[in-house]
Amino acid sequence: MLKRIKDLFNRKKEPSVEDKIDSLYDRLYNDPVLVNIGEDLSVFENVFLDIIHELREEVNDECGFIIPKVPVVYNSSLQENEFAIFIRGEYERSGFLIPNEEGIKDEFYETLKTVIYNKMDSIFTNEVAERYIDTAQRKNGWLIWNITRILSVPDIKIILSDIISNGKSINDIGYIFEKIGEQILLDGGYQDCWKVHNPHNIAKQVVKAL
Repeated sequence: MLKRIKDLFNRKKEPSVEDKIDSLYDRLYNDPVLVNIGEDLSVFENVFLDIIHELREEVNDECGFIIPKVPVVYNSSLQENEFAIFIRGEYERSGFLIPNEEGIKDEFYETLKTVIYNKMDSIFTNEVAERYIDTAQRKNGWLIWNITRILSVPDIKIILSDIISNGKSINDIGYIFEKIGEQILLDGGYQDCWKVHNPHNIAKQVVKAL
């Protein structure tokens, strides 16, 4: 009898429906990019993952940015052949697909690519910007030290994401920071650390120089 009572106390509680929904919402906000799919599309999960892998490689080649992993999750609230794309937990785009491999590839690839480029400022985080700064610093520490005295990490994040959104690549990150440094010099130099530099304007000038 004592053993049965102990087992009852130690038994793990099954998550409720509300717990499962809360878990899904937690995931929505943790994933930079998330794809939800309806029932008829769920059997094509591997097709979606292959398309996402191909798109990640293409975007990396085009602009030097690696898209974070994109989970594909079945969502029972969607219609059978519907998909929805979320960016940072916010609904961004949805549509309907012909539930076969060719139909999915034709529509989904371009839709996801368009959303990613349009929302680059949300996907490209300060943490990602810091990685690019670290990479550039290994190539030219003095330049990066001067730039980071003038521009904050959020400023640099805006500049880099703006460059990508304008169809340019940041793959040669050392060269990109050289152009950022040149624009700072044209915009008043490195002497006044308190001067406010507009990162969007810097990005526009860098884009013109690329």
